[in-house]
Amino acid sequence: MNRNLTIVIDGQAGSCGKGKICGYLAKHDYFALSTNNWSSNAGHTYVDDNGDKVVVSHLPMAILNPKCKLVLNAGCIITPEILFNEIRKYKNLIGNRKIYIHPRAMIILEKHREEEKRIIKSGSTFKGCGSAQAEKIMRNPNVILAKDYFLELPEDLKNIIEITDTAKMINQCNDNILIEGAQGQDLDINYGLDYPNVTSRMCSASQLIADAGCSPFKVKDIFMVIRPYPIRISNKTDIGEDIYSGDYDGSKEITWNEVKNRCGSDIDLKEYTTVTKKTRRVFEMNWNRLKYNVMINKPTQIVLNFAQYIDWKAYRCNNYDELPNKVKDFIKKVEDITNTPVTIIGTGERDCDIIDLRK
Repeated sequence: MNRNLTIVIDGQAGSCGKGKICGYLAKHDYFALSTNNWSSNAGHTYVDDNGDKVVVSHLPMAILNPKCKLVLNAGCIITPEILFNEIRKYKNLIGNRKIYIHPRAMIILEKHREEEKRIIKSGSTFKGCGSAQAEKIMRNPNVILAKDYFLELPEDLKNIIEITDTAKMINQCNDNILIEGAQGQDLDINYGLDYPNVTSRMCSASQLIADAGCSPFKVKDIFMVIRPYPIRISNKTDIGEDIYSGDYDGSKEITWNEVKNRCGSDIDLKEYTTVTKKTRRVFEMNWNRLKYNVMINKPTQIVLNFAQYIDWKAYRCNNYDELPNKVKDFIKKVEDITNTPVTIIGTGERDCDIIDLRK
């Protein structure tokens, strides 16, 4: 069997920079097709060498590779207006390509967002993803899938969106395929942190493979992306209610000012969530959770992003030999604990702010 699947997953609770890594791999490695199972409750960001951003919630970050087919598989939970806006915004990147969508991808409606606001009192972005997925699982007679919703399309999108059996496309492709993951293993509904402060489904490599309609025997590589200080979403929401988004299995919650002081940064390091624009909560590294998540996913390679948060002298470094010893020591500890090589190191926000040890 042709092992041609490369999977990118988040090894913590999201916001580890998967968008950066998916974009980097799509641009610098060869992939004929990229697929995802994304919902609109997470955003993925890529920054090019000029500082220009690409931010998506539905489209694969492989839109950066003009030769790569773009596929939304059956696991997707789609907010149509978000998808339409992304296609229009990045039409220059998409070019004359189509967006292939599986007929059973789920559609999010306003009623799903309202239901989540009414019911969920734990960590959530209230985008309707879980409610829509629950309706699909219950085989609600009023459910709307992609095959129904996209029968009629805006005039400018009629030749771009195509409903097709994406599993056939993926399995019949003999070239390299990129499967782009969303959120993070520590948010997994079954194996993540403290329920109910998790997301609405599984986030593991095995779930990504299943949603793509593939066999695990086709997997070539699994990249697990991590960061030195894991985060969780804010307890503040954009719906006027405070929630509790959970702890980190005993890890101490710290401040962004503490991170700044530890690494010696001369700029403010406060981070905001891509979707809700609220300040992220930040925690000490949890090594036990990292070991657990490696056990669940068995990555072949680990990507360390935000290396500059360990020592700011690493900021925008692109030579391993020039990394500060604090960063090298951290990488060694990751490798010793996980028995997995760290092959890519992110040292800044731009595409070029990377040390790729595979080369």
